[in-house]
Amino acid sequence: MINNFLSGVNAQDATFGIAGAPTPRSISGQLGQKDFEDALRHFVRPRSFGKALAILRERHVVVLVGDEGIGKRTSGAALLAEVRLSSEKIVLFSPARNLEDLLSVSFKEDRVYFIRDWIEGTAETSVRRFTFDALSTKLAQVGTYLVITLNRPEIRPELTAFEVGWEPPDPLEMLEARFGRDRFSRERDRIPQEAATLRSPRLVVELAEQMLTGARPPEEILADLGGSTVAKWFDREPKRSEVLAIAALAFAYGVPERVFERLVVLLTAIADEVERQGAERERRHIEEDLPRSRRLWYDGHALIEVSADGGEPRVVFRSPHHREQVILRLYRDYGYRLLEPLRQWIRELANDLPEVQVQVAAGLALLARKHPEEVRESFLSPWAEGLVEERLTAASTLSIMCADDVTAAVALTTALDWAEDAEQQQAMTAALAFAGGLSIRYPAETVGWLWYLSLQGVRVGNVAQRALALMFQTAAERADEALAGLRLLVMHLERDLSERPEPQRSRRALEAVLGVLDADRLGHEEPLMAWLLLSQPDSAGAIGTLWAWTLHSAHHRANAVRALCRTLRHLGEQDGHRERQDGASGETDGHRERQDDVSGETDSGHLEGQGCGAGGRSAALAAADALGEAVWSTLPETVAVLVRRAIDRACADGHGHVRRDSPPAKHIVLALLNAGFRQTPS
Repeated sequence: MINNFLSGVNAQDATFGIAGAPTPRSISGQLGQKDFEDALRHFVRPRSFGKALAILRERHVVVLVGDEGIGKRTSGAALLAEVRLSSEKIVLFSPARNLEDLLSVSFKEDRVYFIRDWIEGTAETSVRRFTFDALSTKLAQVGTYLVITLNRPEIRPELTAFEVGWEPPDPLEMLEARFGRDRFSRERDRIPQEAATLRSPRLVVELAEQMLTGARPPEEILADLGGSTVAKWFDREPKRSEVLAIAALAFAYGVPERVFERLVVLLTAIADEVERQGAERERRHIEEDLPRSRRLWYDGHALIEVSADGGEPRVVFRSPHHREQVILRLYRDYGYRLLEPLRQWIRELANDLPEVQVQVAAGLALLARKHPEEVRESFLSPWAEGLVEERLTAASTLSIMCADDVTAAVALTTALDWAEDAEQQQAMTAALAFAGGLSIRYPAETVGWLWYLSLQGVRVGNVAQRALALMFQTAAERADEALAGLRLLVMHLERDLSERPEPQRSRRALEAVLGVLDADRLGHEEPLMAWLLLSQPDSAGAIGTLWAWTLHSAHHRANAVRALCRTLRHLGEQDGHRERQDGASGETDGHRERQDDVSGETDSGHLEGQGCGAGGRSAALAAADALGEAVWSTLPETVAVLVRRAIDRACADGHGHVRRDSPPAKHIVLALLNAGFRQTPS
């Protein structure tokens, strides 16, 4: 099981995970008009906006270069708003695409393009300049535009024709835009001078939102947002025991107090052991015994408090921003004597309670914002080669990293490294990670890599096949993402099997597809494919194609038929439920007569009479018909005859009952079997 916490998650009114992070969306696909408008509400142009716009209009491509979190993504959207027509779609490309891939894209003139947090790769600068020139020419010929944002401290002198160094907008101008000119004039004297030094637009917006509520004075809000509260605590040179407790809370936030005490004792014991090793060499001794630990957070601590709202007491920070600020100060101010015990302790927690594992993952995701290599080398890589619990913790860490725009790219490159060049254990960990937050951020890459891993050796393939099914289960809960994934899966399947691969590879490919077709909806005892067919009718083509490939295989046909019968049975149940509702409504209104006996109907009469309301055929009948059309249009006629007989036998009364349930409704089966023509097969 992977726990994916992809935005603020509340436990007893205490936020853990990545505080203040927006709900993550796919980095590839299309940017909706509402998202576009929301991003530009109260937008303030940074100093370099005019220069970037001039380059975009001249070169048709511009790269915004600067630190993370300074508003490059919003500025990129604003640049596209200047050059696009209102009817043009905004297409989001994956940040993993390289320039050579972009040269092969068939750009369209009714669209503009955006790559956020681009992973630029290792190509030579001269090669990159040549490729940018070619890309610029291609975009100009089509008449479209591309904006790229890149997290790098400085621009490259050789690329000044395309790159623009970026700075955040003026914080006071942002506050004025959010407040409105009149209110800003009234509030101007209340805004602390330190607000002008904020470099994160997100923090400026949060300052404005909290000031508008009036719940706290601006100085207190800014102290939490800017980190001065945490800085003052560290500047007073806290004792060793206090630092160990605050370090433990940074990576074990919000757990029950009894659990937190145990974890503090464990960290202290590890730190003592490290100290003793040093003392033997340097003749030093440990200066302080472990104090009464609960006094650390019950005696008016500046950063820590105990939340007991509605349940067991849990140890938390007073502000959700303190967690990340503490982590960064620990790694900035302290060296081996703290960080080495902390590393050993965190690695041990991968085998602790699931709640602790998730909190460790959330803490490491925050650390990865500034120290990604530390997270990869000290924790993720060792865990990826370790025990099951450690691999799950590594996968959960990558999932939580996907909540942040910068660490999402680090999570992707880490998973790709494990999938491409790693040992078996790391490849399995990559498969687990792709089933989590990576599938939201990078849906196309996820389908491709899980498909690739599904065709590998038995252990890796089995994990990847489960992860692939889980990916579709979660995608089905998010708008049309499952449909896009199904179409990609069809593409991979047809490409690989049309090349006549070796039998073992073909068998593993069809097993992976069957795992998806036979999956249940997440959290429901309901076939996933039945739910998609009813809720997203356009999915019938892709689902039918996948089913046709599995039904074509004699080795997989029995399992494919069994999964198909489950889906048809659920469609029949939904149709019967609808018919009962229609019948009850008709009796109440007096507009419909009850049918006294349908047991003597012929098959064709049953097909015509069930599930038909005032609007014609039911959704279930339409779904079965569309599914059948896709299946029979894909299968060769010689194979289709065998498959029809197998389905007819398996779905008939007294034969092939699925999980000892009743067989599918006859009219639903007939709709599938007769799809495309109206003669019942003999």
